[in-house]
Amino acid sequence: MHQLKKMAAIGGAVALVLCWPFAVGHIGQKVIEDGIEHLDSDTVSAEVVRYDRGYLSSQVETRYRVNDPVLKEQLELDGLPTDFVVASDIQHGLFSLSAESVMVNYPDFPLLLNTVTQLNGNTDYDFTLGSWSYQGNESQNVDFSISPASASGTVTVLGQVSIDATIPSIQLDFENGEQLLVSDLSISGDGKKEQGFWLGEQQASMKNFRIVNQQHTSIFDIDTASYTFKSTLDTELDRIDTQHLFDLKALTYPEGGELSDLKVDFSLESLDRTAFEGLVGIYQSNPSLQHADINTLAPLIETLFARGFKVAMNDMHFTLQDGEFKSKWLVEIPEGTTNVSKDPSLIMPALTGNMDAYMSNAMIASHPMLSQGVDELVVMEMIEQQESGYQLKADIENGQLMFGNGQKIPLLALFLPLMMGQPGAQ
Repeated sequence: MHQLKKMAAIGGAVALVLCWPFAVGHIGQKVIEDGIEHLDSDTVSAEVVRYDRGYLSSQVETRYRVNDPVLKEQLELDGLPTDFVVASDIQHGLFSLSAESVMVNYPDFPLLLNTVTQLNGNTDYDFTLGSWSYQGNESQNVDFSISPASASGTVTVLGQVSIDATIPSIQLDFENGEQLLVSDLSISGDGKKEQGFWLGEQQASMKNFRIVNQQHTSIFDIDTASYTFKSTLDTELDRIDTQHLFDLKALTYPEGGELSDLKVDFSLESLDRTAFEGLVGIYQSNPSLQHADINTLAPLIETLFARGFKVAMNDMHFTLQDGEFKSKWLVEIPEGTTNVSKDPSLIMPALTGNMDAYMSNAMIASHPMLSQGVDELVVMEMIEQQESGYQLKADIENGQLMFGNGQKIPLLALFLPLMMGQPGAQ
């Protein structure tokens, strides 16, 4: 009897091993079909065209269509595809599925996708794109070429996405002989999209961006630039913080102009999550807001201001050929600021914060109109003259700039010159 039990156990184990590839294939098909179904959106639709499941492997075809009418029309005008069929050769492992995928209806497009999908649905992916060029149609005489590129990352069933992509070079050739050249472009990110808003971090950088004329002389040149976006959620307070970072080593533009060492660090802090995500969603679905959206916008704006938030320029500085400029400021909307959707004039008196700005002597000297205004502020003791330049420091209270000498200026006065035209200007 004992021997029979042992043989039965061995037989059961062998049967399980033999059946396991079938089980993996069945579970994998469910995972893939669910994943394709979740890709459906107003912008792109996806469907499984064919799924031939075998013992150790499966053959799958999926179709992806661009649904967004504006994007679809633009792609069609440029002669680019809006419908893609992807063929995948899937191998069944013990706890995962390995797939190699290519585009069927565009076999000359050198794109290859390798994925490893766990049975829980989490997927590691690796894109490789060979050298590729595109010639514009008669209505758009632009030639486009890209060097071999790659992208890799992970997508989880909980919506967490990571990406790390590199493109060594991109070139656009225009009919008039001008060229646009981009080198060492990289993109990375790690986060999750919730309610239409990204939580996490994204970064894009490039070594060089150039526009050259017919004589191959550079007429616009950016050297080493990067942009980083960060957003975090405080789940207890239900508030979102966002930060935008931009760095640029040098920019050269026509007539010998040059800007260097540019840095911008801008943030929006303590934003009510529901109101902010609602506003972002409305803008994404309709960038040119119509009057019909007012009834939806008003309560979101009211909630955003009632809970309070901060807007900060943590750092901004740059150098021109004629001097240096630095600035940082903080403006806070205190909690309890209500009725702003009905009376926007309530916003300015509620503002608090501070402001700090610096301009070098060389920059002031190069702009006579600016120099005259600064001299007047020095006399009024609103700007401090230092050895290397001029420093402005002020607090913001009740919508007014408060200077160290006790003088006050309505904050609105800073914006009036921007809103009013210059009389007699030609």
